[in-house]
Amino acid sequence: MTLAAPRGRRASRGGIWGFAGLVILIVAAGVAAMGVLPPILVLAGLLAIAGAAAIVLDPQWGLIAVAAFAVLRLADVATNFHGAPPTFAPLVAIVLLGLILRGRATAEWPVGGGRALLLVAAYGAIAIGSLLISGDSGDGTGAVRTLFEDGAVAVLAGMLLRGATDLHRLVWALVGGGALLATLSIFQFATGSFGSTFGGFAQSAVQNIFEGTDDVRISGPVGDPNFYAQLLVMIIPLAFDRMRDEISGLLRSIAGYAVVAMAVTVVLTFSRGGLLALAIVMAFMVVRHPPRLRTVAAAGLLLVAALPLMPSGYAERLTSLTEVGEVEAGIDPSLRGRTAELGAAMAMFWDRPLTGVGFGNFAAEYPAYSDDLGIDVRDTPREAHNLYLETAAETGLVGLVALTGLVVASFTALAAGRRRFRRMADLRSDGIGFAVAVSLVGYLVTSVFLHMAFARLAWLVIGIALAFPSVARAEDESRDAAVQEAAWR
Repeated sequence: MTLAAPRGRRASRGGIWGFAGLVILIVAAGVAAMGVLPPILVLAGLLAIAGAAAIVLDPQWGLIAVAAFAVLRLADVATNFHGAPPTFAPLVAIVLLGLILRGRATAEWPVGGGRALLLVAAYGAIAIGSLLISGDSGDGTGAVRTLFEDGAVAVLAGMLLRGATDLHRLVWALVGGGALLATLSIFQFATGSFGSTFGGFAQSAVQNIFEGTDDVRISGPVGDPNFYAQLLVMIIPLAFDRMRDEISGLLRSIAGYAVVAMAVTVVLTFSRGGLLALAIVMAFMVVRHPPRLRTVAAAGLLLVAALPLMPSGYAERLTSLTEVGEVEAGIDPSLRGRTAELGAAMAMFWDRPLTGVGFGNFAAEYPAYSDDLGIDVRDTPREAHNLYLETAAETGLVGLVALTGLVVASFTALAAGRRRFRRMADLRSDGIGFAVAVSLVGYLVTSVFLHMAFARLAWLVIGIALAFPSVARAEDESRDAAVQEAAWR
């Protein structure tokens, strides 16, 4: 179970209301402090106190906050576009503080998240070890810090998920966030409002599409169109599952809109890997939920009607994906770069097959290896654009084994949790488990073309997967307790 049963005592309603009263007094004091301290500091303090109080009353608020930060990239947007100090680490601290205060008030201490904590710690230890062995911390220190921050999301997911209801709410938080971003992106593209970033949540830039063709590529709050497509591809299976499995017709309609909006947005990113992954995750979801013939026909007609509206050079860009690995002079410049990056990654791995060149050091090492290959004319640091080769280059076989173990553990945990939900006849939660698995597949497919960056949502999905057996067990025990309580009445 994710939250331990109360041990010996429970907080009275008076205790919780007393805490709420204390919060009110603190807020009042904060308002009074507006005349002394900078308003932004006072506001940040009040939000922190309010957040901790909300988590004490219901940990679900902490889970929703973590989901919002992961999908909307709130920390990056606040810092890069609004001059705010780093906010994600304080969020983690607030969530933990709220859990501690709740534990003291109710004796319900979180016991979930153990799998995620162990795997994140092991992966982090390997990353640190690779840096120590390489003797060059380089950019690795910052990369390790980001790894632990993102990995904390997986741990928090396990600590905060307490049952099927929490799981369903978390999924809707992710779907809602994805739908909001997609709506902004489509509006931006349709109206040509590329001069505005909509507060940082709808970024875009003119980039090369194919040979001499340039066009605007939207990148949402991420700032990179390929990683933005990856983010949306991971949410689409969750929205598709809600579209087919919600009881409420209104919720099914909202989820259906989210699927369409996010799929359209993936197309507008011009991401080749994103579109390939979209096709794969949609195929998985359609196999699980076969559509009616008329739905297939309507979708086919809509696709044919949309073909003339496709941006210039889009089809050529998609077909050029098969040219990765070629080095002719006329090849797409981005593909020449990708070919050089993959070659450099393999060369680094062969140089240090066990421990690699050090976690986060690929970009710094790339120019030297690229010169030897003679493919890429750019003499600048570049990323690997392939998670698996990047892992091999930076952390060697040890890192590859750890990454494989993380993926296997996630799918194994999902399978175990889904089996228990099916024994409980909770097919809705079982369906969410399937959608989470497909979401991970989407991440793994896009990672063939992308390295580990902007990975906070991926770690959240991994955390949900690893916590799935605990969530199912907690739900099962809760239902048993409810049955026993009803029998005693």
